[in-house]
Amino acid sequence: MRTFHLRFFVDRPYPDGLEELLEAEEDELLWAPAASGAYVIGAGQGTMFTYPWGQSPIFWIGESRDLRKSFAEYRRLTRLSMDDRAETTWWPQYQYGASYGATVAWYAVVGAQFPNRLQYDLMAAFYGLYGSMPLGNLHWPSGLRPVHGE
Repeated sequence: MRTFHLRFFVDRPYPDGLEELLEAEEDELLWAPAASGAYVIGAGQGTMFTYPWGQSPIFWIGESRDLRKSFAEYRRLTRLSMDDRAETTWWPQYQYGASYGATVAWYAVVGAQFPNRLQYDLMAAFYGLYGSMPLGNLHWPSGLRPVHGE
């Protein structure tokens, strides 16, 4: 995934960071901020997923109150799912990461913004460009849902 794959989020043209998530060693997550925000995970190595209105490497949009902790947990469960299809790792976001790689881009909250609202804004922008939520997302952020026709 490259920064131009994030063009759907016009509110902020560039993410606060972009890194390969599965290649880093355990102690190499120091690049990830221990701050609140939302993140986008996409496949590596030129993999593109087909959506109703186009193609994108993005398969998951999430949010967290501690991005570094969430990235570490995502990486741990994705690595587990590479070897074991256990119940804890069967979720699509881990299976896509295990199968296609995982590049993460993140956006820190600004001012009094809540992480789930930032996640919603990212998902709504993605939906507006591609006609669907990312493949790994099963539902809209809790408490937030678009109204049909808006």
